[in-house]
Amino acid sequence: MQTVLIDKFKVPEESRTAFLETSRKIQSVLKTLPGFIEGFVYERREGAGRRDIMTTAVWETEDAYSNAKKAMAVRLQEHGLNPQEIMRRLNVQVERGVYDRSPY
Repeated sequence: MQTVLIDKFKVPEESRTAFLETSRKIQSVLKTLPGFIEGFVYERREGAGRRDIMTTAVWETEDAYSNAKKAMAVRLQEHGLNPQEIMRRLNVQVERGVYDRSPY
């Protein structure tokens, strides 16, 4: 069974461009890790002044996801990226969930 990381972001309109640029940098690292299958960005307009953006990352197994989670901390530090600080600075709210994925 595959493991899927789904992040839901509430992004102020004025932070959208900076958020997406940072998100792309993080995603470029994620997709190089062993066990990564695919990832997508979804964006929905949610009222005036805010964007709802959702990202997904699919991993072959729970172990691949766990290993990637550990590796990302090191890789992001190497790239000078601190996602928590960036989200705070951009006033972005995040909700994270890890799901099992299977076909229906």
